[in-house]
Amino acid sequence: MDWLQLCFWVFATIAAGGVGMAALMATGVTIPGWLGTAHGMAALAGLALLFGVNLGLGEALPALAWWALVVFIGGFVGGMLFFRVLMPGRAPVWLALGHGSVGVLGLCLLYLATFTR
Repeated sequence: MDWLQLCFWVFATIAAGGVGMAALMATGVTIPGWLGTAHGMAALAGLALLFGVNLGLGEALPALAWWALVVFIGGFVGGMLFFRVLMPGRAPVWLALGHGSVGVLGLCLLYLATFTR
């Protein structure tokens, strides 16, 4: 397994946690504060890992990996803005689905960059 594949699996794991939190939100269960924090911190660590891998691979890196990083950064900033600053503890489910769709786009781009080269 190379570094880009590791990045993909890290972000896939983070996405699975996000799907679980969205399912809890949809059923009306109150999400513990540490769970959202853990999701965000794992995403930040994944961003740092992907950035380092993108810099380290140089010319061998597909351009889609940089686009995946940009999309993931947008999803991270959006998640921080909406779920921690503007609507902490009371964000609607449609907002979580929008945040998740940005993550799915980034994951698809990272998949294409990783497994189709």
